[in-house]
Amino acid sequence: MSTLRSSIFLLLIVHLQLNAQIPIGNPVNSKINHISAYDFEVSFSKVEFASNYLVLMSTNQENNSEPELGKTYSRGDKIGNAKVVQFSNDTLISPNVIRALTTYYIVVFCSYYKQGKLNYVVSNPLKIKVSTSGLSYGNYYESISSSAPNFISSLTELINPHIVLPYSAYKSTVLQQLELHDTVAGKRFVECAYTGERKIITEPFEWTTSGYSREHTFPHSWMPTHPANDPPLPEYSDFHNLYPTNLDKANTVRNNFPLGEITGEVLYTYLGGRLGYIGNQIVYEPRDAHKGNAARAMLYMTVAYNGIKNHAWKLSVNQEQEVLKNWHVQDPPDHYEIARQEYIYSIQGNRNPFIDHPEYVCTIDFSKMVKIKGECINTQYENEMPTISISYESTILSITSDEIITGIVLSDLTGKSFNLHFLNDFHFQIENCIWNSGVYFLEITLNRREIVRRKIVLD
Repeated sequence: MSTLRSSIFLLLIVHLQLNAQIPIGNPVNSKINHISAYDFEVSFSKVEFASNYLVLMSTNQENNSEPELGKTYSRGDKIGNAKVVQFSNDTLISPNVIRALTTYYIVVFCSYYKQGKLNYVVSNPLKIKVSTSGLSYGNYYESISSSAPNFISSLTELINPHIVLPYSAYKSTVLQQLELHDTVAGKRFVECAYTGERKIITEPFEWTTSGYSREHTFPHSWMPTHPANDPPLPEYSDFHNLYPTNLDKANTVRNNFPLGEITGEVLYTYLGGRLGYIGNQIVYEPRDAHKGNAARAMLYMTVAYNGIKNHAWKLSVNQEQEVLKNWHVQDPPDHYEIARQEYIYSIQGNRNPFIDHPEYVCTIDFSKMVKIKGECINTQYENEMPTISISYESTILSITSDEIITGIVLSDLTGKSFNLHFLNDFHFQIENCIWNSGVYFLEITLNRREIVRRKIVLD
C-alpha cells in the first residue's frame, strides 16, 4: 500500500506540473523592512502560480543576469555578475555577509513548471536597490574628551562593563552573520583573517572538524588575568578581539608572538601570513588587509580592561606599538570592519573606539597606558599615483595635482559626503575646515575622467 500511495503522489505532482498555470509576470512590489550596516530585510509581493522565486544579488549596478531555462540553482551559484541568494517560495530576503556602506542590486525572477520542465519569467524582473549604512554611534562618545587628563580611564568606563557572551557563541553570531560566505552549489567558506585562506566547510560548521579556531588577537597568555577561561572571564570571550583563523597554519604558528613586519629570516609562510625575525625577535606578520584590524583589536583590549579589578593592562614588552599604530593608519576600517563593529555593538553592547575615532590612537602610549600628545596630523595614504599631494595644517586643507582637478568629494566613515565646488585648477584649498577629527575618504577627479582615491586622518 505504501508503494501504491507513493506512486499516486508522484503521478499527482507530475499532473500538477503538466497542467500548472503560468505566472503573468514577476513580482512588482517590494518593501525594505530593515536596514543597517551589517544586514537588511526586504519583502516582495507574491505572484499567483509561481512555484518559486530566484533571487540574485550583486554589487554591480549593471546586473542584467538571467537564469538559464530548465536549470535549478543553489545558494551561492553565479549567474553573470550576480550570485544566487535564495531559490525558494519565500518572499522575504535577508542575506548574510552584508557589508557596510555598500549598495546591493537585487533581481527577482518567478519560476514555474511547464510540461514538466522548469521555466523562469525572464522579462521585467523585480529590481531592488539597497544601500547599507555606516558607523552609527550617535552620542555614544558624548562624555569623552580626548584632551581631558582622564581620557583613557573615561574610555575604559565607557566600554566596560559590557554584555558578556560565551566564547562558544561566536559561531552562532559573528561567524554566521558576517564570516561564512556563500559559494557555488550551496556550499559556504570561511576566510582566515591572518592568511586570507578561503576554506569550504561542511555544514553545520564545527571549529575542530573545519580545522579553524577563534584567534585571540591580543594573546590569551598576555592577559594579566591568564588563565582567563576557567572560569571564563569577559576578556576571554570579548568578540572585538576574536577572529577566525586556520588552526594549524595560522593560529598555532602565530602562537603568542608579537605582531610585526619581518625584516630578517622568514621561518614560515602560508599565503598572506608569515613568521620571521625582526632583529632577534620572532614576530608574526598577517596579510596586509588584516593589519589594521589586528592593530585596533589589540589596542582596544588594553583600554577596555586596564584597571579592572586592579589589573594593569598594556602591550607586551616585545610588541612594538609603533608597528600597530602604523598599521592602524595604513589600513583604516573597511566596510567589513565597520559592519563587524556595528554587529558586535548590537549583541555585546560596546564599541571599539579606535574604529569610530581613529585619531584616539595617537593620544595614547599603549606600552605605559598614559596620555600623550597626538601626532596623526597630515598622515597621508598614498597609492600608485604619486602626482597628488595633500596637506592639512591647522584648519586649511590643500590639494595639489600635476593634472587639472575638476571635482572633489569628501566622505566620512558614516557615509556622509561633502561635494566641494571650485573652478578647474591644479590647486585646491579650503580654509576654516570645521569637520570633526577622524578618517575621511577623498575622491579626486582629474580632467573630468580619472578618479584618484585618498584616505586622510584629520586631527
